[in-house]
Amino acid sequence: MSLCTYFSSSIMTEIRITFFLASLFTFYGWIACRVTRKAVLKTGPFTLLDALVAMLLIGWFLCVIITSFGKDQDITLSAILINGVLYFLIVGGICSFLSLRHLSPIKLFGLTPSNPLQIIKKALLWLLVTYPLIVASQATIEILFGSSDETQAVVTYFLTHPAFKERLAIIVMAVIVAPCAEEFLFRGYLYSVLRRFTGRLPAIIVTSVLFAAVHLHLPSMLGLGLLAVMLCLLYERTGSLWANICVHATFNSISIVLLLLLQKGSL
Repeated sequence: MSLCTYFSSSIMTEIRITFFLASLFTFYGWIACRVTRKAVLKTGPFTLLDALVAMLLIGWFLCVIITSFGKDQDITLSAILINGVLYFLIVGGICSFLSLRHLSPIKLFGLTPSNPLQIIKKALLWLLVTYPLIVASQATIEILFGSSDETQAVVTYFLTHPAFKERLAIIVMAVIVAPCAEEFLFRGYLYSVLRRFTGRLPAIIVTSVLFAAVHLHLPSMLGLGLLAVMLCLLYERTGSLWANICVHATFNSISIVLLLLLQKGSL
């Protein structure tokens, strides 16, 4: 193949990818516009105290990201358990902070929906509609920049530790603890507080970028960021964190099943 033919083929590939992405984002942009027009999420009774707590929480996440990004993560069973306890303490602290001001976290974040079955149906439909965007975006990153050999540390730990207790810890963390805690922190509290003081769009951008970055895995940042945006829009549409928790847990469950299938296929 001549150099001229190679560059011509490369340019055509990039044009096709660009057109595909433009079409994809146009479609999902249309969905986002429809969702925001039908949003049911109300502005919470948050005060400057909440803004201060939110800034402290964001600052803490940024410190974790800055000090940990690019470094080898030491994933152990103890570290997983400590992480779960830390999530519990942070969520518990925010719940106590709200309760002391006579604000019910359960009512505030829509955790008592009038029609739970309808919420679950919307959540699963939302995941079905948005999952292709996340997969396509990650595939595009791999095509444009090459497939990365940098596997997320927790994935490596899961694949290299087949013992029951290690895998159970990862599954519980991924399917129960992380969806509940992360949705409460990122979409429930941080997004709602920022939305109250900055508006919807800045709140979506800040919390989505923060959510993607805190996972400390650069190749996955685009996919995780898009997932976070979709979860913010889902929260706007349903007004209930249960929908977010359902989508988040199902998304992580699919990832675990795919990991197991891929590992089995490579044996």
